[in-house]
Amino acid sequence: MTNINVKQITGIPLRRMCAVVLAAWAGGAGAIGIETNNPDLTVRWDNTVRYNLGVRTDGQDARILRNPTYDESDGKFSRGDVVTNRVDLLSEFDINYRKQFGVRVSAAAWYDKAYDDTSVRSLVPGFSTSYNNDRYNSAVSRFVNGPSGEILDAFLWSNFKVGTMPVNLKIGRQTNYFGEGLLFPAHAISYSQSPLDGVKAVTSPGIETKEVFLPVSQIFMKTQVTPGLTLAAQYFVDWQESRLPYGGTYFAPADFFFEGPDRLAAGPGANLTHADSIKPRKHGNFGLSARLNVESIESVVGAYYRQFDDYNPWFAPNLTKFVTIPNYGTVPTAYRLVYPNHVKLLGLSLAKVIGPVSFATDVSYREGGALNTAMVSPVDNQGPRGNTLHAVANGVYLLPPTKLWDTGVLVAEMAYSRLLSVTSHAELFNGVGYGSCLSPLGGAGNKSDGCSTRNYSALAVIFTPQYLQVMPSWDMDVPMSVNYGLSGNAASSGGGNEKSLSWSIGTKLTYAQNYEFSLQYANTRAQPKYDPTGSTVIGGNGSVGTTDRGWLAFTFKAAF
Repeated sequence: MTNINVKQITGIPLRRMCAVVLAAWAGGAGAIGIETNNPDLTVRWDNTVRYNLGVRTDGQDARILRNPTYDESDGKFSRGDVVTNRVDLLSEFDINYRKQFGVRVSAAAWYDKAYDDTSVRSLVPGFSTSYNNDRYNSAVSRFVNGPSGEILDAFLWSNFKVGTMPVNLKIGRQTNYFGEGLLFPAHAISYSQSPLDGVKAVTSPGIETKEVFLPVSQIFMKTQVTPGLTLAAQYFVDWQESRLPYGGTYFAPADFFFEGPDRLAAGPGANLTHADSIKPRKHGNFGLSARLNVESIESVVGAYYRQFDDYNPWFAPNLTKFVTIPNYGTVPTAYRLVYPNHVKLLGLSLAKVIGPVSFATDVSYREGGALNTAMVSPVDNQGPRGNTLHAVANGVYLLPPTKLWDTGVLVAEMAYSRLLSVTSHAELFNGVGYGSCLSPLGGAGNKSDGCSTRNYSALAVIFTPQYLQVMPSWDMDVPMSVNYGLSGNAASSGGGNEKSLSWSIGTKLTYAQNYEFSLQYANTRAQPKYDPTGSTVIGGNGSVGTTDRGWLAFTFKAAF
């Protein structure tokens, strides 16, 4: 799952400038105002339809296909095959009475014809596929293929006063985010503040940010205590896991990822059954926020505290039952996913305009957060935990008119994390110098094997020059993005890897500010390791199984 994910956070001028970034990728939205014959009542119905057609441009790497961990996902489509042929509909309904209270409901529907073929095949002799009967199961059929749909937002809101303080209250399924992170959600204060729909994100270039985050039932309240001080609080009454690309589909990092597959092919004639996941309780997560406009330094500073259960899992082989395979070894008989709970986070943020750049940063400390591991303890079903420091710093620059472009936007963000201490199950921590850091070639491993280092840093850039009225009623954007791991492998689960690269380049034509036609190429790179003969990928650093899956996507989008 890519780390580039623009967050929608409102309330200060910087966030309004970041809306330009969203516009560069998502475009405008149409709306239907429904006549009520009541000046106090406003009813709106917004609909957006998007069509994506994606084609694989890279040929299959035989060295990846020979590894049973990646063969199903990589072998599903050959070069030139359609990897997504998807239609999405987003419908949003809003009622507003006197700006005092209202209702918001949104829903999504989708269908991807590229997955009408539900068969899965293993290309490694003797190994089974990740699905019973070699067919996608109901989870993949629903969330990848369709046709299907779901309710997204569904909440009531009210604006009122307590004394002289204005208060905004929202109750129901919704999304709210703290901090200033834009492009590295894994290291921002908003980490795991909402589950993500990674399936929709990776198959839908140009998707709007509000469709990537999965709303969760909660109570959210914000109050303006003074003209410069805003307090906010949220309390969750539900929990659901992030929806990550399913094994055996084109965009999956590995065949057994994550909640979708029925089993894991552990060796010739042996499979690990996908046992029930261990998930957190439905309620109890909460967050507190305080933001202060400090006029003396022309900045907005924020302080945050959160307690949450992670939406992203550890992979957990069952180490209590084993089976021995002749000429292959002893392997467990089942695996499950475990979701870390009771993580605590303290954060500080700052936003300030420096010359032509809107600058922002946030720093956070996580206590008891999930660390990278290949397994969890059979004693307590927990993986390694530790205390980590995270920081992001970003800038948004609106491009001035030049001979090279009319306008546009440049967004850049750096991320940094540091492992402070391993607080539990150090024996399971996949870190350099720890016992679980092993090389696939035998012996102790190092960071080239994906083992975590104490420090990690990365850079992401989105550059979108824009050309206005290239033809009557037509505007053109040329969006480009790059995300690169500069140094080290993050200790926190899913935090990123050194020299891992994802990038894209495309062009988008917008007619009458409402109809979009775009073409985009995207690809990734990582650091693979091969067996002594050089014929098979056996491990490495980053998502080595996806380094041959470059693709070209055409997108049409319209709002009505």
